[in-house]
Parts: sequence; structure tokens; C-alpha cells
Amino acid sequence: MGFHTQPIMKLKSLIQTLLISLFLASSTGSFAQRSADIIPFIPFNNESHQNFPLITIKVIAHVVQRNSTYPENFKNNDTDRKIIRDLINHCNRTYSQLTVPSIKIASNPKSIVDSRIRFRLDDIIFHVDSSGWDRNKFMIVNGGKWPYAIDSISKENKELFFFNLNAYRGFNQSDSLIVSTTNGPVVLHKKDLQKSGKTTVVTVKEAIDELEPINATYFRRVDYNCTSDNWKKLTDSDDRHLHLFFTGASSKRIQFGCAPSPYFLNVSNYVYGGQWAGNQLTAHEIGHTLGLGHTNYPQFKDLPRKDKFCSGCPCNDTTISNNIMGYNGCRNYLSPLQIGSMYKNYSTKEKRIRITTACDYDPDQTSFITSSQKWNRERAIQGDLIIKKKQTLEINQNLYLANGASIYLEKKSKLIINNCIVSNACGSEWKGTVLCRKFKRKRIRSPRFNKGTIEFIAEGRFEKVIE
Repeated sequence: MGFHTQPIMKLKSLIQTLLISLFLASSTGSFAQRSADIIPFIPFNNESHQNFPLITIKVIAHVVQRNSTYPENFKNNDTDRKIIRDLINHCNRTYSQLTVPSIKIASNPKSIVDSRIRFRLDDIIFHVDSSGWDRNKFMIVNGGKWPYAIDSISKENKELFFFNLNAYRGFNQSDSLIVSTTNGPVVLHKKDLQKSGKTTVVTVKEAIDELEPINATYFRRVDYNCTSDNWKKLTDSDDRHLHLFFTGASSKRIQFGCAPSPYFLNVSNYVYGGQWAGNQLTAHEIGHTLGLGHTNYPQFKDLPRKDKFCSGCPCNDTTISNNIMGYNGCRNYLSPLQIGSMYKNYSTKEKRIRITTACDYDPDQTSFITSSQKWNRERAIQGDLIIKKKQTLEINQNLYLANGASIYLEKKSKLIINNCIVSNACGSEWKGTVLCRKFKRKRIRSPRFNKGTIEFIAEGRFEKVIE
């Protein structure tokens, strides 16, 4: 299947672009400039797939089990594998069936239904790793000045005294204490914590009549939700996929997640929070990997200035939006600038293009230039590029071709590379240009005369091409 360009931009698309431009006219500084740079990358509803092809991100799911007997996570069976596949399908529906904003703002441009972002699940890998599973846990503090000596006790009042205030700061972080005694360590539970001059006083719930305490420390909550250890350990820091880690936590059973990188995200306790909530959470965290921030502090001008975070709450038209990047019970909308930002990230940044199918050559994604035109936006294409007879393509922004893709020029056609590069973003090479009479994949015949021509202007050039 090939794509054919439209001779002119549709009037409707032009009007939508003008609306956003007018909407941003009152902005100043880098905020306005950033928004202006995004506008060319917004895939309005009536834009062709030739001009705005789907961007498909390659995903590998990792199920990190606590142990083989009690995994406390998905199990390696057909039922749970289907839940994971359904989750990716849900994300695809979420990003392709967007609705209108619940909170309207002045001059809000028309909503976009399809972000043109997709996710392809390439594999599901199971790991048994208790450390990698536990993303939020309590650990005994032991180091530096801890544990602190217990300087005095009141067995009658169940009180422990520490002649310093550093102990107060530590015990204020935990409900429990680990107390060393002459008979070994015991765990006591904090009832009250007070300062008395320069002394820290801890009142515990348990009787301490029989104890001979020596020193004490506390449990500190350690959060591995946003760390890269699983990505480094379990994937060898692979930067050719988006890695989705399903993990757990010993300290809490609620669902939570984090997505600090374009290469990985974490979703903990999916199996404990329900499939609907887990799907919503995953779609939200994936938004972070795509470069989107939370909406309580608007990232773009076409978002409401205030968006109350209220997990699971119904959306309304004043305080709680239905944005995927908010905390709400709807999560079915993205603004045009949010969508344009995502699309731009995966059209211009090589480290992001590498995790998409734009690196995987597919002749069915061949693009045909059937009318002379200018490309004024960076893009990455998965198939070959065919410039038809007597047509001219002027490329004014960087173009990235898939591994092994070619540019074909039919008779009397022309390719202009104007102060930009045609290259490969995938760590490999594209195959270069081919002059032909007429493009036929099974039989390419070179023309004797009226050959297609290539013109390089200013710093225009080919890079990472097979000579």
C-alpha cells in the first residue's frame, strides 16, 4: 500500500492552523516560541496519512515477579498475557479515539480525534527478581550516626529518651522502631513523639518492662518507582524499545507508576487495583514517556490554567479536566499542542525515532510525490520515497529514512535538499537515490535522457547513506 499526497492543503486545515496561531499571539517569550514550533506537527483530523503517517512505538512488556511461588504479579499463562495485550490495545484506543475537552478555554481550537501515535507490543518477558519487583519498601536505617544510643527509659510510661534532636527527625519518618536489646532486636511501634529541650522522647505502644534497650533506629521508606535499575539490569539499557515494567511493592498495595525516560516506565501493583484503573494509569504514564507533563501546571497554552488533581473523580467544566495527563476519572482528551509535541518528538529526535517502526523498512509504506511540493517539517518515513515524472520535491527540514530505504526519481523529476540533511536516525544507513524511467519495484530501468536531478542548496547534504 502506498500513500499519495494532496495537491494543496485543505481549507479546513488552514483555518485550524490560523486559529491556533491567533490563540498563541498573546503569548510571550520561550513559551510562545515553543508553541509556534509545535504547530506544524499537529495532525489535524482531515490531514492525510501521507502528510502525517502513524508513529508506532515498539513496546516490550516485562513482568517482574516477587518469587516463583507467590509472584504477586501477572502469571505466565494465556489469561494474564491476554490482559497485557488488551492493555496495549486500550492505550491504542485511548490515543486514537480522543474526545473534546471538559474544560473549555477561550479560542480553544478544534479537538483532534486521533493523535497518530500507536503502540506495538513486540514481546512479554517474565522475570523472577524480588529486588526488581519491590519498588517501594521499608528499610532499616543503619549507617552514619544511626542507630542512636538510648540514653534513658521510663518503663512505667513506655518512654525512650535520646539526648539529641537528630533522633526526632528520623523517628518522625516512621511508625516503627528497631530496638537493640541484650536479648536481641525487637520492633516497637511508635505511639507519640515529642521534643523536650534537646531531648527526643519516643512513647511506644508495647510494654517495655522486660527490655534492656541499648540503641534504636527506624524504618525508612525507600522509593524505587522512578529508578532505572530494572531497565539497566533486565534489558542491558536497551534504547530500541519502550520497556514497560510491571512490578509490585511490599509497603503498599495501591497502583502507582512513573515514566522518567523515553525508554522505560514502571507500573506497580496493576494486579491489585483493577483492570480499568490499571489501564488508565498506564495510558497516563505512557504520556510521560512521550514527553508530556502533568496538567496541574499547564505545559502548553491550550490547556486550562487550573486543573485540580482528584484521582477517580468525575470530570467537570470548571475545575477537573478530562485530560489524560491529569488526575481524574475520565482521561480521554489531549490538546492539539500536547499532540503536536508528541508527534514532533518522534519526528525530529533520533533517540526517539529509534524506538519506532520508522527504523524498520516497509515497502508497503512507500510515499509517492504526485505533485510538486515543499516539505517544511522534519519527518521520518518507513518506506521508499518516489518522486513521480516531472514533479519536484523540495525538502527544507531534515528527513530520516528507514534502514535500507531509497529515494527514486522518475524522468524529469527533481529533488532539492535545501540547507538540511537526508539521513538515517537508526544507527544504520539508507540505500541512496535511484534514477529510473518509471518506478516499478520488480524492474527498475535507468533512463537514457531526461534523467531526474538532485540539487543541494547551502548546507544541504546526504548523510549515513550507502555509497
